[in-house]
Amino acid sequence: MDQFLMVSTVAVFVENRLQSGIDYAELEKATGFSLPHIRAVYAKLTGKSLSRYVLSRRIANAAFEVVHSEQNILDIATKYGFSNPDSFTRAFRRITGVNPNEFRKRRTPVGRVRLSAGVFGVSPEPENNHKNITERIIFMNNNEQKRMSDGSVVLYGVPKIHYGAFGGITPLPVAMKAAANYMGIELDYTEAIVYCGTAFRLNWNETCWDGGNVGDILTFDDPSKVFRCAIESLGCEYNMIGRSPATKKSEFVDFIRAKIDNGIPVIARGVIGPPEAGIITGYRDNGDTLLGWNVFQEYQEFAGNVRFDESGYYITDQWWENKDTNAVMSYGEITGEKFSVKTVVENAIEVMTPRRKGNYAKAGYAYDAWKKAILDESQFKKDMVSYLLVERLMCQGDAMDCLVDGRKNAYMYFKKLADENREQPLYGRIAEQFAESATQSHKMFDMLEGYERGEKQMQLLAKRGTREDIGNLIDKCKFADEKVLILMKRLVSDL
Repeated sequence: MDQFLMVSTVAVFVENRLQSGIDYAELEKATGFSLPHIRAVYAKLTGKSLSRYVLSRRIANAAFEVVHSEQNILDIATKYGFSNPDSFTRAFRRITGVNPNEFRKRRTPVGRVRLSAGVFGVSPEPENNHKNITERIIFMNNNEQKRMSDGSVVLYGVPKIHYGAFGGITPLPVAMKAAANYMGIELDYTEAIVYCGTAFRLNWNETCWDGGNVGDILTFDDPSKVFRCAIESLGCEYNMIGRSPATKKSEFVDFIRAKIDNGIPVIARGVIGPPEAGIITGYRDNGDTLLGWNVFQEYQEFAGNVRFDESGYYITDQWWENKDTNAVMSYGEITGEKFSVKTVVENAIEVMTPRRKGNYAKAGYAYDAWKKAILDESQFKKDMVSYLLVERLMCQGDAMDCLVDGRKNAYMYFKKLADENREQPLYGRIAEQFAESATQSHKMFDMLEGYERGEKQMQLLAKRGTREDIGNLIDKCKFADEKVLILMKRLVSDL
């Protein structure tokens, strides 16, 4: 094995075992060399002992979570193999210069860094910022550039996305946060769902029970705007390729490779399952095979063409065959500041203004269409086929999820503004109405006795009385949103 390749092998091996014990016998098998030889070569090439490297990688990943998560610091220490909080604090201070609590308080930048050719991870090193990572890669020697282009580059340490990640259930803002944090951009889930606009959406197809009602692409009337906002809201250049009948796989591959080679995760719609946002974190076979996170990667109905890397990333070489793989996008160079409050409010007004677009009723009209659908007795006939009830419950559940997740985080965003800007009472009043909408939508779940989508919920939804109660709650949510819209129109003129 080439000595430089050994360093890459060690990097991959270590990154996949930071939360478990490092079995050096396994490392010997992975490299084909004895541990003393590995240690000697590693120290010679890197100027750092293997044990020091392992410790620094544990602390680097712990530091990432200290800054970009709300986990208890003791829990983070335990997660990365420190049973003694004092030993964790000493090691953390030795690597970063400060203790974990001070590190979190300072919001020290933590993001991606190249560990070896074709391997990225996270690091709290000061030079590890969004712009100069590209410069460092450009100035790699020719051998390293060739190695990176030989067919495999993987970004390790990208936070896992799934329903419930970061306390959110909307895939696009979950993917936004994971990708941005990996690049060292501070972003919480509340900011993400508000910035892209999905916190304010509600859509309902008036022609059928449509599982796509909740789709992020319906947020604005311009389907691409939600994705532009997702990227540009952080002051980054917007890069995207959409799929059309004329689009070639090679165009997607070139886009993905160019970003991954520069240590930038790619947000993709599709890859596995429906066209929901996921993250591409690496490629193999020159781009024919992709790795990453997807909210559907562990769903059995999509398991046929999915394997798993030891990091937990999905592995698939059938991504192009999935016709729901319809767009790839990523953060480009930093060009400005995050969205202003005025931009957020203007976008919210656009999304929450009642209107129709094609078959879809939006905002206030969507509430009316939703209520009409669930009170239509012809849609809930006695002894109807079960899959039809499943379909209705899915649409009902998606609409409730949309409100619970979106309006709750909209409340949190405006509540924070109200706390920080006592002189502007409209922030607090807007927060109150978003809280009211979130509260009433939560009550719908109570009517169905839980968040599950099981047989009990189907039978309850089939009952006229349950649906009438839900219809009343829909009216209350609509009324709260109407108040929000009036207040935001007043607010925007003050900003």
